[in-house]
Parts: sequence; C-alpha cells; structure tokens
Amino acid sequence: MNLSLSQLTLEMHIVFFAAFLLVAAIFGLLIGRKQIGKKQKRILELENEMLNAHNEILKFAKTNKQLTETLEKAKIPFPVTRIDAEEDEDEKVRKIPLGKIG
Repeated sequence: MNLSLSQLTLEMHIVFFAAFLLVAAIFGLLIGRKQIGKKQKRILELENEMLNAHNEILKFAKTNKQLTETLEKAKIPFPVTRIDAEEDEDEKVRKIPLGKIG
C-alpha cells in the first residue's frame, strides 16, 4: 500500500470534513430540540391561560344565571338597556357643527 503524500492529505481532509459535518448536524439537532422545548413550554402556558380565562367566564355566566333566576323569583323586572339608544346619543352629539359649539 504505497500512498503518496497528496492522497494521504486528501483522505485526511475528507475524514475531517465528514467529522465536521457530523458534529454540525448533532449541534443543529441539539439547538433545534432546545427551541422546540421552549415553544412547547410557551404553548402549555398559553393553553393554561386560556383555560383559566374560560373558567372565569363560566363562573361569571353561572353567577349571572343565578342573579337572573333570583330576580325572576322575586318578581323584580329585569332591567333592559338598549345599546342602540347610547349609540344614537353619541351620533347626535357628533352631528353638531363645530361652529355652533364655541
């Protein structure tokens, strides 16, 4: 096995290049796993936050239902407010020309 010096250095370069690619791939996988772990942790935090918000909404709905039932049992008329009336008042105020205000 008579290898010349140039063939030996070429083989060494190929081995070093393959080793470099292997190390780079492993390093990339480790970084990717770390990023995925952080994102999964953030997703779990957001899911818990949403569940807590929905739970709070359900509690308010239950309280609202209980209050409505109490009002119905006591024969107290349920107060009805019109959202449209508030919007009409706002529009009337906006329709006043600026010259007449001051």
